[in-house]
Amino acid sequence: MIMIVERVIVLIGVLFVPAAMIVLIVWFKSRERGKRQKLQAELYSKALEKGHPIPENLFAEPFIGKKKRNPLYIGIIFIATGIGIALFIWLAYGSVPAVNLSKAASFGIIPFLIGVAYVIIHFIEEGKKNR
Repeated sequence: MIMIVERVIVLIGVLFVPAAMIVLIVWFKSRERGKRQKLQAELYSKALEKGHPIPENLFAEPFIGKKKRNPLYIGIIFIATGIGIALFIWLAYGSVPAVNLSKAASFGIIPFLIGVAYVIIHFIEEGKKNR
């Protein structure tokens, strides 16, 4: 009976904790957005009351820390991450006879192939620019 209760608790924890984190993140982001919109509305109404002109881009989103990364850069990071995951599993569980290393290390192939896709995208974009 205790084993069933433990499994139910683990299952609820595995399902509930990520869902609760997502709900909290969405709630905080929407609350932040609401505060920003309220401050913008107050600023807009005060400027109108005083007769000041309103610039067109007054409420445009700032371009802080949102620079576009080169797909080659992202691809190399993903490739290195995939290789790192595979190496970690191979080194950590290589001496354990019950672990099938080829299946375990295959978790590294997902980020590795994502990285290969980014590198391919980089060279396709470069080819389009050079035409």
